[in-house]
Amino acid sequence: MGIKGLMIAAPSSGTGKTTVSIGIMKALTDMGLKVQPFKVGPDYIDTGFHYFASGNESHNLDSVMGSNNTVKEIYYHNSEGKDISIIEGVMGLFDGKAGNSLKGSSFEISRILGIPIVMVIDISASGRSAAAVVKGFRDFDKRALLKGVILNRAGSDYHCSMVKEAIETTTGIKVLGCIKRNNELKLGSRYLGLVTAAENQINDAYLKNLSSLIRKSIDLEQIVKISSTASKPSKYKPVIYNRREKEKCTIGIAYNKAFTFYYPENIELLKKFGAKIIYFDPVIDRKLPHMDGIYIGGGYPELYAGELSGNSALLAEIKEKIDDGMPVFAECGGYMYLSESINYGDAEYPMVGAIPARTHMEGLSLGYRKIYPAAPGEILKEGEKAMGHEFHYSRIVFNKSHSEAYKFENGKSEGYSSKNILSGYAHLYFPSNQNVPKRFVKQCVEYKNKTVE
Repeated sequence: MGIKGLMIAAPSSGTGKTTVSIGIMKALTDMGLKVQPFKVGPDYIDTGFHYFASGNESHNLDSVMGSNNTVKEIYYHNSEGKDISIIEGVMGLFDGKAGNSLKGSSFEISRILGIPIVMVIDISASGRSAAAVVKGFRDFDKRALLKGVILNRAGSDYHCSMVKEAIETTTGIKVLGCIKRNNELKLGSRYLGLVTAAENQINDAYLKNLSSLIRKSIDLEQIVKISSTASKPSKYKPVIYNRREKEKCTIGIAYNKAFTFYYPENIELLKKFGAKIIYFDPVIDRKLPHMDGIYIGGGYPELYAGELSGNSALLAEIKEKIDDGMPVFAECGGYMYLSESINYGDAEYPMVGAIPARTHMEGLSLGYRKIYPAAPGEILKEGEKAMGHEFHYSRIVFNKSHSEAYKFENGKSEGYSSKNILSGYAHLYFPSNQNVPKRFVKQCVEYKNKTVE
């Protein structure tokens, strides 16, 4: 039996694709369907919106950081037991890693999974020309399974009907609905993209209004019908969601409004290799729960620097544990948290101080990375690589010599590495090299055994 699924794509970013996607997820959920959300690419923020809309954890489908097999396994495994899977695309339909490549694009993910595509078109400043856009995308690569169009930001009923007629008569592609301009439902944004779901205050009232608008504006029965045209699952080898080892250590994950950027598969692989996962809040918790290792992911620690810095008892305990040899894996926001301080606005906020450096907010670093060890280490060995990405507006300045963690294909290197610390701006994607989570768990087990002796 096949999996019902479709992709919500667009000609470019900024069309309202995310708002429409979470609106459809919420509306279908309100109709009683179990909706499984996904996001193309490495983005952490949209997946947070998906969870609020569907009640189910969203997963990234990334064919740059992961293999085709990884994409299939994540999609098929998490779609089991669900009525429909909705994939939100990334940027424009054909936008991938490079200008001459479809690698990592929404189109490529659609091809790997055999998923039909529905495109969101922003018609706020166009009429008949919208038909040329649809025709161009249909003809650019005829392998695209373009099955429908949703018009967004229309000015009036007449505007809707005019553009609908133009598209359907010139392309034969059905317009599934038309949404009028509504600034109240627009999602906020900041330098790393959209503002997170929690900060946007995506509450029940917002979702209720969005769901109502979608149900009035879009033919959801047709959406479900199109999803049933998805290809039957193709063969793949389970390498993530297969047999778990017996629990042999406890890893504490920092999770709160400052640290929300984690790939579910990273956590799943830690569990696979024997880690029991617990969570702690670096703002609220005054004491660490029992753990044998710490994982601190990315987020926006600069926005909550005052609150993080104010929890001096926890900062001191984390520093003490790290000095005692407790393994810690930190990326991006977590890397900043381990530094001596974060400079934000006109203030400097003390942090953990496990890394001899200060964090300054400046410059943009963005993109996929092939990640190699800067020097032979405990987690990433010489001759190995992992895939990941960078996305940050800060710089860490060291005040003494140190061992870097990672080097990239372009020759640049970054991060901080010691016997029990592996940290850097790069977000590592564990499915790209399962030795990374496996060895981190091993480190935590060794620390546990040492403290028991």
